[in-house]
Amino acid sequence: MTAAIESPHADRRRSLAWALLVAAAVWLVPANLLPIMTLDTLGREQAGTIADGVLRLLRSGMPGLALVVFTASLLIPILKILVLAVIYWRTPAHPRPRGAIRAYRLVYWIGRWSMLDVFVVALLAGLMRFGVLARAVPEPGITAFALAVVLTMLSAHAFVTSQLWEPDHGSGANP
Repeated sequence: MTAAIESPHADRRRSLAWALLVAAAVWLVPANLLPIMTLDTLGREQAGTIADGVLRLLRSGMPGLALVVFTASLLIPILKILVLAVIYWRTPAHPRPRGAIRAYRLVYWIGRWSMLDVFVVALLAGLMRFGVLARAVPEPGITAFALAVVLTMLSAHAFVTSQLWEPDHGSGANP
């Protein structure tokens, strides 16, 4: 009886988690296609996407830093969305609830570090104000990236992990 009472609430939370995750995936597209920042050094402006930044780091002889930026800014946001989608898709009654909860906790933990890119751009924009010599200007891509990160974190927060162990009440089987 208790599971039947909790089920509608859990179903609403799961729907909310899905909606937030889909919105995050949608915002990730412009986050990767639009420029995140324009650097203006001595009158020469260079707007760039995250991928442009990775390529510039590679060309500048900094493959280690390029790998860090690629992993943190491109790979991890996509993997977070994919991992959460798999967990949500397989819920309720996940076939491997222990593995799913470990993956969920990892994504949840990584979420707090995902805003690092946004903070770096904000810091550069605030600190690089040297008149005509150099300045950094945030662009729309960083806003889209921040929205994708926040929506992913909200999605993970909205998900009810106890559903990983609960039977599917909507399948027509007797509860």
